Amino acid sequence: MILALTPETLIQERVAAFMQQDFRAIFHSYHPDAPFLHFFPDCDTYLAYAAAEIAGVFQISACEILRSCQQGETAEILFRQCLHHQGEVLDSLEIGRCQRAAEGRWFFVAALRLDLRKVPADLLSCSWDELRAAGNDLWI
Repeated sequence: MILALTPETLIQERVAAFMQQDFRAIFHSYHPDAPFLHFFPDCDTYLAYAAAEIAGVFQISACEILRSCQQGETAEILFRQCLHHQGEVLDSLEIGRCQRAAEGRWFFVAALRLDLRKVPADLLSCSWDELRAAGNDLWI
């Protein structure tokens, strides 16, 4: 189970769970209002999907937290992942949106995958609005 006390830790623990193929932990790390849960309303449905479509097909070999922004109970984390899919290595840059629950634990709400061709050259000093503009407007 993922019991992250910071949004950065939540992202790192989700990646570690993915690397271990612990899809149950990933499912339970979602915030109850996450769009993801519209597609997978219960854990068993997601576990069946993950076994058929994700397990052994996608791997993450590295994840780096680049920066974060927290406003109250919501945070956004910019992170880069190295994904492997069918012999191809994919560089993925995403913004993860997280929400803190009353007991202090952070949950994952959604991610916005960024188009690397649209990303500002200086990731560390550009605005969050500029980063979001490099996305596809589809938070999943």
